[in-house]
Amino acid sequence: MVFQKKYGLICTVLLCLLLSLSAVVSTRFSFVGDVNNTLGAMFSFVSWSAGSKGFLFTTAVLCSIPFFLRWSRPRVLVCLSCFAFVLGASFVTKTVLKSVTKEPRPYTYVLQDLGSVDSAAAFYALSSSERVDVIDTVKERVSDWRLPHWEGETNYSFPSGHTIFAACAAIFWGAILLSEGYRVFAVMLAMWAGLVGMSRLWLGMHWPIDLFGSLVFAAGLCFLVPFFERALTRLGLKKIKLG
Repeated sequence: MVFQKKYGLICTVLLCLLLSLSAVVSTRFSFVGDVNNTLGAMFSFVSWSAGSKGFLFTTAVLCSIPFFLRWSRPRVLVCLSCFAFVLGASFVTKTVLKSVTKEPRPYTYVLQDLGSVDSAAAFYALSSSERVDVIDTVKERVSDWRLPHWEGETNYSFPSGHTIFAACAAIFWGAILLSEGYRVFAVMLAMWAGLVGMSRLWLGMHWPIDLFGSLVFAAGLCFLVPFFERALTRLGLKKIKLG
């Protein structure tokens, strides 16, 4: 088995603790006014690493792990196929749930408080271009580190696509690293995923419940990996005994 549930559970618990810390820290975040540039750059980069563009780089790095571990070619193929399954399922899950829950993002309430819209619901009643125009009206009150994220993602909040990806990566690859004895790297991966969640809170893109919901869905998908791996076996994609 490329993914062992006991190690996946350890990674899930660790990530839950880190996201809980992020949720507590987020109570002190203010979305109006200037921010420290170092902090803004850090959170923007971390968010980018799990976003629509940065995730390609992150995925490439993660998929090099089985080669680093010197696994046999059949085992590498199974491992990458399983991760592709997790990523594909997470994308579908995120897309469907956003369209169903239609939870307003936190920054829409900031726009309401600043008088740019009457309510969060009114914001979502606008067209995509009109939403960007509304966000642009608060550029004198909101940091430039946050505004591009607001303007780039005017859809709904629950769940967090960034956090689902980061959690899937931390649980799937973290479990593999733990099983191979690379505990420090597994912890570092979990810490990165925790920072992704915190960055989404700091940017005003998500609520804490979005992060925990994302973690639950990510863990659920990862724990389906052994079943998917057995399905690959039945399909004859793993005829050679794993090294």
